[in-house]
Amino acid sequence: MLFGLCSASLAFTSDIHSEGEPLAVRLDFDIPPQEKEYLKKRKVVVAQALQKILGLGSQLEPEKVPTIAVVASGGGTRAMTGLLGSLRALKDIGVLDATTYITGVSGSTWAMSTLYQEANWSQEDMDSVISAAKKQMTKSTLSAFSPEKLQYYSEEMTKKGNEGYIVSLIDMAGLVLEHLVFGREVTSTLSEQQLAVDEGQNPLPIYTAVNMKDKLLGCESEAEWCEFTPYEVGMQKYGAFVKSEDFGSEFFLGHIMKRHKEVRIPYLMEVGTRPSTLDTYLINPLTDIQSILSDFMKNRPVIAEMYNFMRGLFMHLDYNKNSNFVAWKETHPDAFPNQLTPKDPTLSLVDSGHVINIGCAPVLRPERDVDVIICLSYSWDPEHILRVLEKTAAYCKDRNIPFPSADFASLEKEPQKEVYIFEDKENPKAPIVVHFPLVNVTYKHFKHPGVKRETEEEIKAGEVDVSTSESPYATKNVTYSEEDYETLVELASYNILNNKETILEVLRKVLEMKTSKIKK
Repeated sequence: MLFGLCSASLAFTSDIHSEGEPLAVRLDFDIPPQEKEYLKKRKVVVAQALQKILGLGSQLEPEKVPTIAVVASGGGTRAMTGLLGSLRALKDIGVLDATTYITGVSGSTWAMSTLYQEANWSQEDMDSVISAAKKQMTKSTLSAFSPEKLQYYSEEMTKKGNEGYIVSLIDMAGLVLEHLVFGREVTSTLSEQQLAVDEGQNPLPIYTAVNMKDKLLGCESEAEWCEFTPYEVGMQKYGAFVKSEDFGSEFFLGHIMKRHKEVRIPYLMEVGTRPSTLDTYLINPLTDIQSILSDFMKNRPVIAEMYNFMRGLFMHLDYNKNSNFVAWKETHPDAFPNQLTPKDPTLSLVDSGHVINIGCAPVLRPERDVDVIICLSYSWDPEHILRVLEKTAAYCKDRNIPFPSADFASLEKEPQKEVYIFEDKENPKAPIVVHFPLVNVTYKHFKHPGVKRETEEEIKAGEVDVSTSESPYATKNVTYSEEDYETLVELASYNILNNKETILEVLRKVLEMKTSKIKK
């Protein structure tokens, strides 16, 4: 146990709360009981899916069922659109039903937030979801800044403030995204997404953010990963978690001092970033109400501040021996125990993409025992399509987390590929990583796997720009034309479909490894 409550603290809490009242913060490194129940049910679905797509003669025993995670990157509208296309293809080849976890960063969480509005989304027609999203992703950005919408934003943020929350510019960004992604007011919450996983019918979603620590003199900055599931919100580094519905309430010494209503999904969709469109319209107000809103925002913090559920907890004396902490490095904030997050009144949450633009960290927890990670990267770094994995490998090395590494610099000098396989053969605890970068390699020549482009129109359709500053998919573009939207969906789908056998080969290998391990 990393956290410990000293006797003085326990005596103090007994003055505030009735004796024997359980803590509202779960202090444990293990996954919660609800997730364990989910895994039992999901294993049945995964076993059936693997039996079908791998042509197995008999159903897998539970202990032989591998855990597969789909990990998506950030990238704004590009990531949202690309992820929908990739998930459609994974569904078409039967791998989506074999997936246990889906994690997202930034734009990919927008797609996840949309999907998990439906209790059985992975069993339904993905084309209808993609079509509905197209209506939102192709409308004018200006529609988010009409006088009516600005009035709505102002009223909603005032309402949130009156409910006891800290209000920031990021709340405005979340409401703008609500309009651009959903096109309507969304009142659902993260905990309500339990309906989409309680029967094991969909992969478990894990949304991410990072808590940015204030930079200490002479120290490097530190970003602490925070995960959000329908069951819990917490930080694995500290082994501290709270129920999703309690996140945002005010805590002290592990107890809720002031309970706040659970925030709705839009307020969790965008933390610590500001869409470029906001800059223009806030600096040059077009209406009186916008001017008022602009003044309101200037007096609010830019980061997303939330009450710290760990506040007041004391660190165990030998915390620095735990590999979650980089206390061995003198220039790291972890080396200063009196500066660790439990002392802070609030968390400073920022988009995970500012640190590592792909959400591997949550599924690398040993308690989740993930065997295969399918990385879907829509990160805009055309010259360094493996950078998200290189950063992940460096993060894992510092914390002694099993993860395959490679000579990424040399690989990026070679011709680009649609898929890369990374494996650490010396460490069986490391997952096999199947990495799909955003590239146009064979799609320019084939409209479908094995079907060549022949007509002038077909050849032109294959000329998809995913690498230059003139690309319609550059991060600065918040919405797309209908044609560009459909093209990105098709490219993302194609890259998965064209490498179906590679994915299945990895799954067969992992299955053999698990079977062999059990026999030993």
